Amino acid sequence: MDTMHLSIVTPQREAFSQDVNFVTVSTPNGTIGILPNHVSLVTALVEGEIKVTAGGKESYFAIGGGFMQVTKKSVIILVSRAVHADELNEAEIKKAQESAKMDVKQKGAGIERSEALAILRRSSLELKVLRHKKRRSGMPNAL
Repeated sequence: MDTMHLSIVTPQREAFSQDVNFVTVSTPNGTIGILPNHVSLVTALVEGEIKVTAGGKESYFAIGGGFMQVTKKSVIILVSRAVHADELNEAEIKKAQESAKMDVKQKGAGIERSEALAILRRSSLELKVLRHKKRRSGMPNAL
């Protein structure tokens, strides 16, 4: 089976670098899938998830917004943040989510409310990525 090289890079680190068989990403116009030998493409990415298939195994990442460049042999994803499902801590995510919900209720408008809404969106996305991991590993879905 053909492969392409995928690199997921944030300002802080290279979150992933490996040959893969398939990638799906969230763009402003919806989710797209990339296979090896895909037509060249540059697109914006929105906060969402990345699904990576390599050697029959799936991996998931929660990402912030950014950009993606696709060539026939590689995919480069530059995003504000990228967290692999294995790096996520469910208890911490739920704690942040509850705190953000309280902040949203208490804050009228302004920067604090906007920040709380961003944390709420990010925590919901991270819990979704964790569900994929639990489903893959056969763990009960208690989320």
